[in-house]
Amino acid sequence: MRMRIATDADAALLARLHTASWRSAYGAILEPGFLSGPIEQERLEVWTSRIGRPHPDQTAIIAESADEALGFVCAIGAEDERWGTLVDNLHVLPMAKRRGLGTALLAAAADWSLAAYPGSGLYLWCFEQNEPARRFYERRGGMAVERSRHAIPGGGDRPVIRYHWDDPASAFGLRRPADRL
Repeated sequence: MRMRIATDADAALLARLHTASWRSAYGAILEPGFLSGPIEQERLEVWTSRIGRPHPDQTAIIAESADEALGFVCAIGAEDERWGTLVDNLHVLPMAKRRGLGTALLAAAADWSLAAYPGSGLYLWCFEQNEPARRFYERRGGMAVERSRHAIPGGGDRPVIRYHWDDPASAFGLRRPADRL
Protein backbone atom coordinates (compact mmCIF):
# COMPACT_ATOMS: atom_id res chain seq x y z
CA MET A 1 0.00 0.00 0.00
CA ARG A 2 1.19 3.50 -0.72
CA MET A 3 -0.03 6.90 0.39
CA ARG A 4 -0.06 9.99 -1.78
CA ILE A 5 -1.30 13.54 -1.48
CA ALA A 6 -4.44 14.21 -3.52
CA THR A 7 -4.29 16.79 -6.31
CA ASP A 8 -7.02 18.73 -8.07
CA ALA A 9 -7.13 15.89 -10.64
CA ASP A 10 -8.41 13.59 -7.85
CA ALA A 11 -11.72 15.36 -7.14
CA ALA A 12 -13.82 12.76 -8.98
CA LEU A 13 -11.88 9.92 -7.34
CA LEU A 14 -12.43 11.37 -3.85
CA ALA A 15 -16.13 11.87 -4.64
CA ARG A 16 -16.43 8.24 -5.79
CA LEU A 17 -14.68 6.90 -2.67
CA HIS A 18 -16.72 9.17 -0.41
CA THR A 19 -20.00 8.13 -2.08
CA ALA A 20 -19.24 4.40 -1.85
CA SER A 21 -18.27 4.74 1.81
CA TRP A 22 -21.39 6.68 2.77
CA ARG A 23 -23.69 4.33 0.89
CA SER A 24 -22.18 1.40 2.76
CA ALA A 25 -21.93 2.89 6.25
CA TYR A 26 -24.73 5.45 6.44
CA GLY A 27 -27.78 3.60 5.11
CA ALA A 28 -29.56 4.03 8.44
CA ILE A 29 -28.17 7.52 9.06
CA LEU A 30 -28.57 9.60 5.89
CA GLU A 31 -31.78 9.95 3.90
CA PRO A 32 -32.28 7.05 1.44
CA GLY A 33 -33.32 9.46 -1.32
CA PHE A 34 -30.05 11.34 -0.94
CA LEU A 35 -27.94 8.17 -0.91
CA SER A 36 -29.60 6.76 -4.02
CA GLY A 37 -29.04 9.76 -6.25
CA PRO A 38 -27.99 13.32 -5.39
CA ILE A 39 -25.03 12.17 -3.30
CA GLU A 40 -22.86 11.58 -6.38
CA GLN A 41 -23.18 15.11 -7.74
CA GLU A 42 -23.12 16.69 -4.27
CA ARG A 43 -19.87 14.94 -3.30
CA LEU A 44 -18.31 15.78 -6.68
CA GLU A 45 -19.13 19.46 -6.15
CA VAL A 46 -17.72 19.35 -2.62
CA TRP A 47 -14.43 17.74 -3.66
CA THR A 48 -14.03 19.81 -6.82
CA SER A 49 -14.35 22.92 -4.67
CA ARG A 50 -12.08 21.71 -1.86
CA ILE A 51 -9.32 20.21 -3.99
CA GLY A 52 -9.63 22.70 -6.84
CA ARG A 53 -8.87 25.56 -4.46
CA PRO A 54 -6.41 23.99 -2.05
CA HIS A 55 -5.94 25.64 1.29
CA PRO A 56 -2.51 25.50 2.95
CA ASP A 57 -4.08 24.24 6.18
CA GLN A 58 -5.73 21.26 4.47
CA THR A 59 -4.49 17.96 3.13
CA ALA A 60 -6.13 14.95 1.53
CA ILE A 61 -4.17 11.69 1.48
CA ILE A 62 -5.16 8.75 -0.72
CA ALA A 63 -4.32 5.11 0.09
CA GLU A 64 -3.65 2.98 -2.97
CA SER A 65 -2.77 -0.62 -3.63
CA ALA A 66 -1.66 -1.74 -7.10
CA ASP A 67 -2.73 1.67 -8.46
CA GLU A 68 -6.27 1.23 -7.10
CA ALA A 69 -7.53 3.84 -4.65
CA LEU A 70 -8.95 2.18 -1.55
CA GLY A 71 -9.56 5.09 0.79
CA PHE A 72 -8.63 8.59 1.83
CA VAL A 73 -8.37 10.97 4.73
CA CYS A 74 -8.79 14.75 4.71
CA ALA A 75 -7.50 16.92 7.55
CA ILE A 76 -7.64 20.62 8.35
CA GLY A 77 -4.64 21.68 10.41
CA ALA A 78 -5.15 23.28 13.83
CA GLU A 79 -8.76 23.95 12.85
CA ASP A 80 -9.90 24.35 16.46
CA GLU A 81 -7.91 26.20 19.10
CA ARG A 82 -8.82 23.71 21.83
CA TRP A 83 -9.10 20.39 19.95
CA GLY A 84 -6.50 20.84 17.22
CA THR A 85 -6.47 19.37 13.72
CA LEU A 86 -9.81 18.22 12.34
CA VAL A 87 -9.96 14.88 10.56
CA ASP A 88 -12.79 15.98 8.32
CA ASN A 89 -13.13 12.76 6.35
CA LEU A 90 -11.82 9.23 6.74
CA HIS A 91 -13.21 6.72 4.26
CA VAL A 92 -12.19 3.21 3.20
CA LEU A 93 -14.01 1.23 0.52
CA PRO A 94 -16.16 -1.52 2.06
CA MET A 95 -14.19 -4.31 0.33
CA ALA A 96 -10.92 -2.91 1.72
CA LYS A 97 -11.93 -2.70 5.38
CA ARG A 98 -10.17 -4.71 8.09
CA ARG A 99 -6.79 -4.47 6.33
CA GLY A 100 -5.38 -1.67 8.47
CA LEU A 101 -6.08 1.08 5.92
CA GLY A 102 -8.23 3.17 8.26
CA THR A 103 -5.54 3.06 10.93
CA ALA A 104 -2.83 3.90 8.38
CA LEU A 105 -4.84 6.82 7.00
CA LEU A 106 -5.60 8.17 10.48
CA ALA A 107 -1.89 7.87 11.35
CA ALA A 108 -0.97 9.67 8.10
CA ALA A 109 -3.27 12.56 9.04
CA ALA A 110 -1.74 12.65 12.53
CA ASP A 111 1.77 12.61 11.07
CA TRP A 112 0.92 15.48 8.69
CA SER A 113 -0.58 17.44 11.58
CA LEU A 114 2.45 16.83 13.83
CA ALA A 115 4.82 18.06 11.12
CA ALA A 116 2.85 21.21 10.33
CA TYR A 117 1.18 21.91 13.71
CA PRO A 118 3.47 20.35 16.34
CA GLY A 119 1.41 21.13 19.45
CA SER A 120 -1.94 20.27 17.94
CA GLY A 121 -4.21 17.47 19.06
CA LEU A 122 -6.37 15.58 16.59
CA TYR A 123 -10.16 15.27 16.54
CA LEU A 124 -13.10 14.21 14.43
CA TRP A 125 -16.86 13.96 14.57
CA CYS A 126 -18.59 10.60 14.24
CA PHE A 127 -22.30 9.88 13.94
CA GLU A 128 -23.47 8.50 17.28
CA GLN A 129 -25.39 5.82 15.38
CA ASN A 130 -22.23 4.62 13.57
CA GLU A 131 -21.24 1.97 16.11
CA PRO A 132 -18.51 0.30 13.98
CA ALA A 133 -16.72 3.64 13.49
CA ARG A 134 -17.07 4.50 17.16
CA ARG A 135 -15.47 1.18 18.14
CA PHE A 136 -12.71 1.79 15.58
CA TYR A 137 -11.84 5.22 17.04
CA GLU A 138 -12.04 4.01 20.63
CA ARG A 139 -9.72 1.06 19.90
CA ARG A 140 -7.24 3.59 18.55
CA GLY A 141 -7.31 5.68 21.71
CA GLY A 142 -9.86 8.28 20.69
CA MET A 143 -11.67 9.76 23.67
CA ALA A 144 -15.35 10.68 23.34
CA VAL A 145 -15.32 14.24 24.70
CA GLU A 146 -18.52 15.86 23.45
CA ARG A 147 -21.95 15.14 21.99
CA SER A 148 -23.72 17.50 19.62
CA ARG A 149 -26.04 17.55 16.60
CA HIS A 150 -24.87 18.31 13.07
CA ALA A 151 -26.76 19.11 9.90
CA ILE A 152 -26.51 16.35 7.31
CA PRO A 153 -26.47 16.43 3.51
CA GLY A 154 -29.94 15.70 2.19
CA GLY A 155 -31.62 17.50 5.10
CA GLY A 156 -32.09 17.22 8.83
CA ASP A 157 -29.55 16.66 11.57
CA ARG A 158 -28.15 13.76 13.56
CA PRO A 159 -26.39 13.27 16.90
CA VAL A 160 -22.60 13.17 16.66
CA ILE A 161 -19.73 12.51 19.02
CA ARG A 162 -16.41 14.35 19.04
CA TYR A 163 -13.43 11.99 19.39
CA HIS A 164 -10.13 13.51 20.46
CA TRP A 165 -6.49 12.46 20.62
CA ASP A 166 -4.58 14.85 22.85
CA ASP A 167 -1.23 13.34 21.86
CA PRO A 168 -1.47 11.93 18.32
CA ALA A 169 2.24 11.01 18.31
CA SER A 170 1.79 8.56 21.17
CA ALA A 171 -1.58 7.34 19.95
CA PHE A 172 -0.23 6.34 16.55
CA GLY A 173 3.39 5.56 17.39
CA LEU A 174 4.74 8.57 15.49
CA ARG A 175 7.80 10.67 16.07
CA ARG A 176 7.30 14.22 17.27
CA PRO A 177 8.87 16.96 15.13
CA ALA A 178 11.71 17.46 17.64
CA ASP A 179 12.45 13.72 17.44
CA ARG A 180 12.77 13.84 13.63
CA LEU A 181 16.07 15.68 13.61
